[in-house]
Amino acid sequence: MHLRFPFAEPAVVAHRGAHCCGHDENSLPAIAHAVELGAHGIEIDVCNLADGMLVISHDACVSIAGASIPLSALTQNEVGALLRSGELIPVEVALDLIRPASTFLCLDWKGYGDEARVVRRIGEFGLGERTIVSSLQGEALAEIKDRRPNLLTGLSFPAMPEAKDALALAPRDQILHRVRAARADAAMLERGLASAGMVTALRRSGAGVFVWSAEDAHTFASLVELGPDGIMSDAVHQHLGFS
Repeated sequence: MHLRFPFAEPAVVAHRGAHCCGHDENSLPAIAHAVELGAHGIEIDVCNLADGMLVISHDACVSIAGASIPLSALTQNEVGALLRSGELIPVEVALDLIRPASTFLCLDWKGYGDEARVVRRIGEFGLGERTIVSSLQGEALAEIKDRRPNLLTGLSFPAMPEAKDALALAPRDQILHRVRAARADAAMLERGLASAGMVTALRRSGAGVFVWSAEDAHTFASLVELGPDGIMSDAVHQHLGFS
């Protein structure tokens, strides 16, 4: 599998794995179930520890003894209980599940300053041609491009109130400019920012387009109509085969 934009039709991407069926988000059972269901893509969130270990976690901080501490400030020993319980999972375990599957990986990078290790791990598992590394941090994506120019990257845009205010005057131009500045291959849009015009503008610039997320059939159908390359699904078992 070699990823190239535009895709022939919108891909169904299991958002944090297939957690729609009683599995926890970003858990090994959710990732394994996404593989079993035949999801076109699987998205996981990845952070780094202070000693370099990469772990699957949506949140960049964890609560220890009542205090919220960044994962990037903690070592494997300090989060040992979370690793043993499965609340944190070494990324290598997930990559080993995805490697033999006919799916692509969207690795949402939520860590800081360890982009070299992310690139190295993807390469070690032979996933370089079927991985998109996404991030809110344009600088991190530019660093990844410096290290491996052919690795696809996607700049994420959340539709939070402050983000909408920042993009209010010329959202298309702002997004296009930031995608170019990060040297990203795709824009990852929260659905509040997605529109037919936005998708068309990004496509004309040569960028891929992913939209997140769809939790029901009605939302998924409305996002399919926009024609993105992929849709992050929270109910992947319902949406596979929709189009």
